[in-house]
Amino acid sequence: MKIAAIKRIILLVFIALIAIASYTAIGYFIPRTFFAELMLFAGVVFLLYFCCIMKVFAANNFKILLFFSLLFRLVFLFAIPQLSDDHFRFMWDGILTAHNISPYLYTPESITHINDSALSPFMQELKMNMNSPSYFSVYPPVLQLIFYSCVKLSGDSILSFVFSLRIFTIAAELGTIYLLIKILERLKQPAHKVLLYALNPLVIIEFAGNLHGESFMIFFLALSFYFLIKEKSTWSAIFLGIAVSTKLLPLIFLPAIFYFTGRKNGWKYFIVTILTTVITFLPFMNSAMVSHIASSIGLYFDKFEFNASIYYLLLWVGYDITGVNVIIILGKILPVFAMIFIMKLAMRYNLSDLERFFSLLLFTLVVYYLFSLVVHPWYITVLVFLSVFTRFKFALIWSALIMLTYSAYLQKPYQEILWITALEYMILAVIIFAELRFIKFTPFKKV
Repeated sequence: MKIAAIKRIILLVFIALIAIASYTAIGYFIPRTFFAELMLFAGVVFLLYFCCIMKVFAANNFKILLFFSLLFRLVFLFAIPQLSDDHFRFMWDGILTAHNISPYLYTPESITHINDSALSPFMQELKMNMNSPSYFSVYPPVLQLIFYSCVKLSGDSILSFVFSLRIFTIAAELGTIYLLIKILERLKQPAHKVLLYALNPLVIIEFAGNLHGESFMIFFLALSFYFLIKEKSTWSAIFLGIAVSTKLLPLIFLPAIFYFTGRKNGWKYFIVTILTTVITFLPFMNSAMVSHIASSIGLYFDKFEFNASIYYLLLWVGYDITGVNVIIILGKILPVFAMIFIMKLAMRYNLSDLERFFSLLLFTLVVYYLFSLVVHPWYITVLVFLSVFTRFKFALIWSALIMLTYSAYLQKPYQEILWITALEYMILAVIIFAELRFIKFTPFKKV
């Protein structure tokens, strides 16, 4: 064996061992209140990530690094999420569905009995550990089906439930990675670009580790884009509707898809997507469900705030002028401005090829996040996914920067450190500006 090959093997083994050790620490031993330790190990895996995705290294070691992406996810297999407590609500919703009770009709706080029986000690434990017992569920039907399935497989065991959900999550992730490779083939782009997503530490930590539902949404988005590229728009619209029924976010892509497919096909695509979404909601559908979901979603526009950018600037200016918190006003105005901006992006630019189309989707989501009141770390995983098809890499940097937002959990009650938030967005703004300025590619071609 040549010395160069031996050195290469040693380097790959070193990368794997260091990454596995770091992911093990994050998955099993570091709660989100241990910010310094989290940043240390997250910094290590991000450093390894940026080294591994370098073009030459990724191309020469593609299959091995792809295997590593699965290995790193399997590290979390038996871990109870350390950086999130959402799994308690996931299981609660699944148990309600298993008892033929709609999770959209009652808040956990209001439930004291299930089918004329007092809550079991286990259900009391779930309620006690939940972060939002006074709010109605916001998880759409596809996720509710997954939660229900995991409850049926696990019984009254948090570890078993988490294990079952993690198996579903990793399966969805593998499906996404496979579809990314197939899409890259059709776009005539190198397959090793899939590593931008497959090896991304934020994706691995938030999905395999913290079990956030965006993993399933991204899988259905990948299916939708795969069929869109194959010019099977009906199937694409159906899977986009399923993605919306997993997380509502993909609705904001409809304007771009409408103009990309043309007005006639665009209306058909829009109708099929909405019909698919409505059909998936039918098993839970009633007036109370619609009202309760709307009220829960409304909290993201007039009460919740986390890691915002434009909103925090306007809030500061508004408070300085009026002396009161103007969150309710801004929460209703900013989404309108975001949608106007998104519609103009879709209408004013000629989407002459697929790379410009995916670039538009990427910037559509960026605009939405910049106007949002809440931008959690796992939200950025969708940007990482879209980046695979474009020349823009700012989302990869953002995926590392946004780990800094875990500093909010240093104290109780949890509170953001705003200078860290400001630093995150200042660095991001510089990187986006630099890419738009210096990349020799115009993402949008004006009509």
